Amino acid sequence: MSAEAITQAKRELRESVLKAREIGHDCGHAHSQLMIDYSWELRAKTVACFISFGDEPSTNVFLKHCQFNDRVELFVPRVNGDDLEWVPFEEDQARHPLGMNEPIGEAKDLHEVDLMVIPALAADRSGNRLGRGRGFYDRALKNISAKKIVVLVHDNELVDTVPTENHDVLVNAICTCSTIVEV
Repeated sequence: MSAEAITQAKRELRESVLKAREIGHDCGHAHSQLMIDYSWELRAKTVACFISFGDEPSTNVFLKHCQFNDRVELFVPRVNGDDLEWVPFEEDQARHPLGMNEPIGEAKDLHEVDLMVIPALAADRSGNRLGRGRGFYDRALKNISAKKIVVLVHDNELVDTVPTENHDVLVNAICTCSTIVEV
């Protein structure tokens, strides 16, 4: 498939998922509950996780769980130019122009974590993910060694195939509203 065809296929899949997300989902905190159990099974001591917003699967309960677990060091991302920087999770946050909440605090050099939880619009059982198209997480994952990378999507966003390019980074697991699929 040509680079142009891949770009078009990604654009079409993004549009389809975003249109379906307008209808809404009834996942509640299902993703968080699954991630709490998963992180416990992994004995994760360092976690990097996005702060969900809008139509994304919720990470709110998972973040609170990690925050109040004194054995877990929790980091959340903040956009800095074209990259993400990682800040220890605190309640203080500011709204970024892209719409998400971001931490207020000093960024830390993050090179290794036990568990990284990232958003996506779609994923397939081979570990390919489709983000929103800006490449923030692909760039971040090239600089951080994560023992496990889990992507959160709604049940209907686990698809047969996600079109990929050379810069796309694979994930180890997909967490939907109802299950975690290991790759």
